[in-house]
Amino acid sequence: MKSRIFTLFALWALALTGWGFAQESGYSHPVSVPGIRSQITVYTGTPAGFDPVNASDEELQTYGFPRRPDINDTRIYQDWKRAVSAERIVPELVAVPGRYHRPNQVVQTGETVRNTSAVTSGNWSGFALVGGTEFDQVQGVWIVPNVGGAEQSGLKGYSSMWVGLDGDCKCNDLVQDGTESDYVNGKTTYDAWIEFIPEPEVKVPNFAVQPGDVIGAYSTVGTKNGKLYGIYYIVNYNTNKSVSASLVMPSGDKYVGATAEWIVERTEVGGSFANPMPHYANAYMNDAVAFRVGSSHAYSYTSGANQNITMKASNGHTLSKASQQDSVSIWYQWVGYN
Repeated sequence: MKSRIFTLFALWALALTGWGFAQESGYSHPVSVPGIRSQITVYTGTPAGFDPVNASDEELQTYGFPRRPDINDTRIYQDWKRAVSAERIVPELVAVPGRYHRPNQVVQTGETVRNTSAVTSGNWSGFALVGGTEFDQVQGVWIVPNVGGAEQSGLKGYSSMWVGLDGDCKCNDLVQDGTESDYVNGKTTYDAWIEFIPEPEVKVPNFAVQPGDVIGAYSTVGTKNGKLYGIYYIVNYNTNKSVSASLVMPSGDKYVGATAEWIVERTEVGGSFANPMPHYANAYMNDAVAFRVGSSHAYSYTSGANQNITMKASNGHTLSKASQQDSVSIWYQWVGYN
C-alpha cells in the first residue's frame, strides 16, 4: 500500500505537469464550515478576460475548474466546454450532521460477463470502474429525479445521485459530489452537495436544484503544498449556474484512486441507510467517464473491469438497479421502497 501511495504522488508530480495549484490567486479563499474539520476553499471568480476554454491546466485548477479532456474526444470536450462556460456563483456551504454518502456496502458478488461483474449492495445502484492505473477525475451529467408522489404519505426516504472516486474498494477515502432527492413526511427537498469521507455531506443551499434540472458534476483530486484536495465543480444547465470548491483530504485518509463510480444511493441518515428508497421511477446519467492519472483521455464506465451494482434491502427485495444505455450513458430504475 505504501508503495502504491508513493507511486501515485510521484505520478502527480511528474506526469501532471501544471496540474497543481499555483500561488494564491485572490480569486479563492478558505472558509470555516461548522462540523467540518478539514479546510474548505471556495472559488469566487477569475481575472478580467480569463477564458477557461483556452486556459492552461494550472490555471484551470487554480481557479477551480475541472481539467480539460482530450479535444479529439468531441462529445466529452464539448460538454466540458459548456460546463466551464456557465456563470459561476460563490457557494454557501453548510455541513449536514449525520448525513453521509457511504462507500459501497457490498452484500454479494455474482457472475462476471465479459468485463462486467454483477454486485448486490445494501446502499448503491449503478456502475463502478475498478482497477488499473489510478483515477484522479470522474464526471457525469444527469437529470434530477422527481421523488414526489401521494402514495408516499408518511414515508421518510433519502436518496442521492452522484459521481465519486474510491467508494468501491477497500479504501478509507471517498471523493464525491452530487444531488440529494428526499421525501420526508409528505415533503420533497432537493440539494446539491460535496463530500470527502469521513467528513459528512456539505450541501450548497444557494445553488438551486429542482427535479428535471440537468446537472453536471466533476470530482477531481489535486495537490497543493504537499496536501491532497478533493476539487468539486457542479453546474446546473437549466439555470446556467455553476459552483466550485475544494476540501483538504481529511486526517487519516489515504487517497488510492482505485475506483470511479456513478451511483444512485440510499443516503445514510442518523447512522442508518436502511430507510425506504424514495420512488424515483427512472433516472438517466450521461457523460459517465473517468480520467486516469497523467491522461486527458476519457474512460467510459464500462471501458475496463467494472461492476453493475443492484441495490437490495436486507430482506432480499430489489430497490434500485442500473443498466447500460450506451458507452457513456446509464439508465437507473426504481423497483421498490423496501
